Amino acid sequence: MSGNAPGPGAPASAADDYDRFVDWDKRLTREGPFFRQLFEEHDVSSVLDVGSGSGRHAVMFASWGLEVTGVDPDGRMLATARAHALASGRDVRFLEGGFGGLSALGLGPADAVVCTGNALPHVAGVEGLRAALADFAGVLRPQGVLVLHLLNHDRLLAGRIRAIPPVVREDEEGTRVFLRVMDYVEGGIGFDFVTMDRPAGAWETGESWRVSSRRSVHTALPTALLAAELGGAGFDRVRLFGDHTGKAFDPAVDESVLITATRV
Repeated sequence: MSGNAPGPGAPASAADDYDRFVDWDKRLTREGPFFRQLFEEHDVSSVLDVGSGSGRHAVMFASWGLEVTGVDPDGRMLATARAHALASGRDVRFLEGGFGGLSALGLGPADAVVCTGNALPHVAGVEGLRAALADFAGVLRPQGVLVLHLLNHDRLLAGRIRAIPPVVREDEEGTRVFLRVMDYVEGGIGFDFVTMDRPAGAWETGESWRVSSRRSVHTALPTALLAAELGGAGFDRVRLFGDHTGKAFDPAVDESVLITATRV
C-alpha cells in the first residue's frame, strides 16, 4: 500500500487499504489454476482486466506470457498497479477508465475480459449493468470468454446479512482490522467499509484505535439477473461456480459467485 494512514474519522481510500486487506499470495495460489485452465481451453493470448485494482491479477496473467491491459477508474490504484508491474518486471499496460468505456479507449478485440474483486456491483443500476456487459461484448472477439467474480448477492439479499466476517492483518506497522457492514437500500446494498488501526506497541503505550470509514452503494446483482442480462448482451454458455475449484454454485451458502460466459 502507498499513502499515509488516515487519521481518526478520516475516510480510508480503497488504494490505501486494498493490498493490506487481501492476502495476495494465498489468493493467487488459489485462483491461478482456474484462470490458467480456462485461458488454455479458450486459446487466450490477450486479456483485459477491468477494475484491475492494484494489478495483482494482471501481473499474474502477464507472467504466463499473455498480453494484458488493466483498466481502473482510480488513479491511486493505477499508480500502485504500475509499481507492482515494474517491480515484477512484467509488461502490463494500465489505463484509466470505467464500466462502459472500454470501446472508447480503443481496446480489443481481446480473447478474454476479466472483472474480479467485487468490482461489477459498482455499475449504476441495471442500465449500468447492461452498458457494461454490452461494452464487454464489444471488446471481445467472437467466442472470447468473460469472467466475473463478485459477492453472492442471492445469499446476502435472502438473509439480509448485515456483516461479513472481519479481516485482521498484522505487520511491523501494527494491527489493522477491516469490517464490512451492509444495509439494504432501494435497488442495492449499502456498504460501510470500516478500518481500525492500532500501531505496533499500542498496548504498552495505551494508544487507542484509530477508526476510519468509507461508504458506497452497490447495485443488487442476483445471479438470475446476471444470467438474463448476459444472454441479452450476446453471451452464451453461462456457467456459475461457487469458487475457483470449479464446484457447482450454491446460492444459499457460497460467499461469492464466479461466472464464465462466451461471446456469441
